[in-house]
Amino acid sequence: MKKTKKIKLEKLNFYVIDENYITYLRQFDKHIAYNKNQMRPYIGVIVIVDNHYYFAPLFSPKPKHKTYKDNLTFFKIVNAKTKNNLGIIRFSDMIPVPRECVYLLDIKNKSYGYKRLLSEQYSYINKTENKKKIIEKANRLYTIVTKSDKSKTAKFYKALSCNFKLLEEKSLKYKI
Repeated sequence: MKKTKKIKLEKLNFYVIDENYITYLRQFDKHIAYNKNQMRPYIGVIVIVDNHYYFAPLFSPKPKHKTYKDNLTFFKIVNAKTKNNLGIIRFSDMIPVPRECVYLLDIKNKSYGYKRLLSEQYSYINKTENKKKIIEKANRLYTIVTKSDKSKTAKFYKALSCNFKLLEEKSLKYKI
């Protein structure tokens, strides 16, 4: 895999996170998914949340996604014409990430079907209104989870989400 480290924020691009970094963070939070090597990499988008780069992972389309009721923990990606499920971006599993651990996804050697799926996902998430919703959801969830609010709603989101503040602290201590 080519290691391209340039983060481009004008568009929501797809990124891969360094496996060692993910393994390191998994010690501190059970919500972080494993990277499934370079064949099926842990990919997602980068958004700025509270002055940190946050990686929000992308999950492949699954039938259960159709039954998900809309909330702040995810964003559904659908084909605009067919309404077919193309996957989700999961904000509850987003992690702070140092620039040194972020790589643009290289799709050159991927299958035609995978490239096509990524292309459809890319087009959908970069529509102005969808990009705005993605950034807003990531920031709203972060705010709810990191505040000392003890409401039922806050408890619900905190139970589903990574411990963002702890991961920010651990991220700063990560040695490449």
